[in-house]
Amino acid sequence: MTYARSGEEILLRYRYPDGRVQAAIPLRAVEDDAARTVAWLSPGTEISYWALQNGRDPRELPLDERFRHPMITARRTWQGSGVLRVMPAGAAYQVLHFWDEGRFAGWYVNLERPRMRRGSCFDSVDQHLDLAIAADGSHTWKDADEAQAAVDAGHLPEADLAAARATGEAVIADIDVWLGVVGDWREWSPPAGFDAPLTLPAGWDAR
Repeated sequence: MTYARSGEEILLRYRYPDGRVQAAIPLRAVEDDAARTVAWLSPGTEISYWALQNGRDPRELPLDERFRHPMITARRTWQGSGVLRVMPAGAAYQVLHFWDEGRFAGWYVNLERPRMRRGSCFDSVDQHLDLAIAADGSHTWKDADEAQAAVDAGHLPEADLAAARATGEAVIADIDVWLGVVGDWREWSPPAGFDAPLTLPAGWDAR
């Protein structure tokens, strides 16, 4: 395995359960080794994100309709602040780190199938259920209604939702053990040049 050096670009992709590309996010590697991949999403980066066939965001639809329409992926610009993403090898989640005016605000655990890696490209399937963990360690389940709607519409296998719930429960059962896997990045800040926006690379949507 050849790992990315600090500053090199990697690509995180999500696929629909049928294998089509749902989202693609260019990132800049911070740390990459056999244990985990840590990468930075710069503000203003060009991404591709799930969309209805007319380009609209599916979250504009009511839950009972959201997963009952054909979907594609469409180019977008990342509008939020920079986000540090930590992807432990083999884990069925990744961890987004957020700061508010330089002060650490908390973790967002995106529950997903274990990632498949090919070179500098990572592929996974989003399980829609997520877990927010505040800086004080308190937690809140996120998007449980959306995850259930995805299952009810046949978009997401029910087994995926059960697996996501089990993964999240294991995380909150022992936050200290979990942080040992993820690493403590609360005091990290992007070095010079890391905030330059990235663009989608050639072949980002290859099957």
